[in-house]
Amino acid sequence: MSEYNMHQPTGAPLPTGTSPYSIPPAGPGHAATLRQPSTLLRIAEWSFSLIVFSAAASYGTGSSPASFMVFTGVMGWLFTSGILAVYFIRPVAVYGSRVWAYAETAISGIWTLFFFAGSVALAADSCSVKCSAKGTSVAFGFFSVAAWAFSTWFAYMELKRV
Repeated sequence: MSEYNMHQPTGAPLPTGTSPYSIPPAGPGHAATLRQPSTLLRIAEWSFSLIVFSAAASYGTGSSPASFMVFTGVMGWLFTSGILAVYFIRPVAVYGSRVWAYAETAISGIWTLFFFAGSVALAADSCSVKCSAKGTSVAFGFFSVAAWAFSTWFAYMELKRV
């Protein structure tokens, strides 16, 4: 299959010179980057992480599961911010390198497990006050598990391509 007739998983044609799981090459605008499923997923992760750590921090009991969710949410938010920066800025030293593909796959896989463990632990934690904040953190924690799992898959496909 030639690179000129490849399509995204959604069926839409890809910009010339890109693969379905790659970051598009630098160009005049960022529209091609925003059309990539991996970019949209990272934007969703960024939002979910922000909600998770905000809700877990406002839970306020100081419990270990809540503290772990705050850590996981903050670090996930920072990682996603960095990954999105690479997607849009496309530094030459990082863009398309095998090291970047390994790092993105590893971080995504580890954070999938962290969000899963944190969500399960926080769900099992007894609720004495601010149960709605806990419920919000748990729900968006599980949304994050799904988003990070899909991102791990996209990163793995990129790793196989590089």
